Amino acid sequence: MRITILSLLLFFSSCTTFRPKLLSRDRDIRDIITSIPAEVKKLPLEKRRQAIVESDPTLLDGFIKTLPNGWVLAREPISDWNSSLSAVMGYFPDSLSVAEFWDDPLTLKSGFRIPVRRAKMMYEYTTRLTIERIELRFINIDFIYSITNIEASHYKLESVHKTVELKDIGFPQVTTEDVLQHKIMMTYGPPGEFDGTWHRYLDGNTEMNVRILDDWNIAINLRGLVVEQDLRDAIEHVYSEQGIEYKKMQLMESFDL
Repeated sequence: MRITILSLLLFFSSCTTFRPKLLSRDRDIRDIITSIPAEVKKLPLEKRRQAIVESDPTLLDGFIKTLPNGWVLAREPISDWNSSLSAVMGYFPDSLSVAEFWDDPLTLKSGFRIPVRRAKMMYEYTTRLTIERIELRFINIDFIYSITNIEASHYKLESVHKTVELKDIGFPQVTTEDVLQHKIMMTYGPPGEFDGTWHRYLDGNTEMNVRILDDWNIAINLRGLVVEQDLRDAIEHVYSEQGIEYKKMQLMESFDL
């Protein structure tokens, strides 16, 4: 009987040797935070970012969303690329529906200066975690065909530029690195390119560039590729050799001898 009891005691004592060590319930949260190895806490931001870029995109298959196809507000798509300025202004109160216009001529290799008109609207959007400053930019491609096309309906949405400022919400404080890792990359996957400054995304409709400015601010720029193609087509139609000859023939129809 004594041998049996002694054997059991030896068995239980050996089991406790391999039992995983549990954290004490009385352990202070500050002890847990300060116990993070120094090499992890002091890891340079750029090195952490490089590791993210090299992640395997197949891990997120089935979860990655397409890039925004225009202006999105509070996760809801509002206006697609090529939406008119007049239509977009309808979403704003009268006190905010003010657009700024300016000339932005382009010079071709041939020396032709193309008259291009642009416009923009700016507004601020605040949430519980962020303050977003958004700029909607428009281009008037129809102005290339005729300088009489000056109404707001001729200006088309071509890009969205915004800066996102994180609010001080206390512990735990969200940083822009958290936004990049746990929001942007979990939504759109790893970027197709990272040049050391910009994380670049691209699909058939949109080009999106993301840049961390500091721990509190991040810049996000989106550009509609369909609008860029429309601009190229307009230049080709009007300023190519064939386009110039066609324009001359139109003028000749009204020329009387």
